[in-house]
Amino acid sequence: MAIKHKAPTSDRHLSRALYAAYIIIIICAAILFYLFGYRQMVFFMVPSKSMEPSLQVPDHLITLNQKAYHRGNIVVVMDPVEGGGYVVKRIVAVGGDTVVVWNGALVINGKRVEEPYIKEPMQYRILPPIRVPKGEVFLLGDNRNESDDCHLWPGELHDGVPVGDIIGKVSYIYYPFARMGPVAS
Repeated sequence: MAIKHKAPTSDRHLSRALYAAYIIIIICAAILFYLFGYRQMVFFMVPSKSMEPSLQVPDHLITLNQKAYHRGNIVVVMDPVEGGGYVVKRIVAVGGDTVVVWNGALVINGKRVEEPYIKEPMQYRILPPIRVPKGEVFLLGDNRNESDDCHLWPGELHDGVPVGDIIGKVSYIYYPFARMGPVAS
């Protein structure tokens, strides 16, 4: 008669715990691959007051690449003027839109835009009509009077920035902890 050997209970619990640990590691690796590989997650810190009150110095941000960007999205783009750096701004118009500032109000395609997120009304009273080229976006800071953005950038940058220069949409503030949370666009 053959004697069957039973594994001790502690060995069964250890193998279950090891199996659960492997599953957790695989799930975490898949999430990280999705965020860093597919969605191109990048971390940034807000260096200036140009996006107040929405973003403040020194908010630490997470950006995620999007298939499409829309009016109202807060994005990080490669700095089109200085080069080698990055700027964070809000998309106020997309390719094909006409942008005008009239009496301190933003007008897109002939309609005044309500902007509850800006710090204060624009002090630059008039910005002549600008037609945003296809494949580009027009960017302004939420602190319009303290923002170096499309309304001040030279040459072709004055009309918009190529969508391909966008690093990603600002999705989350992870530091300081008191401001931690998703960023509404």
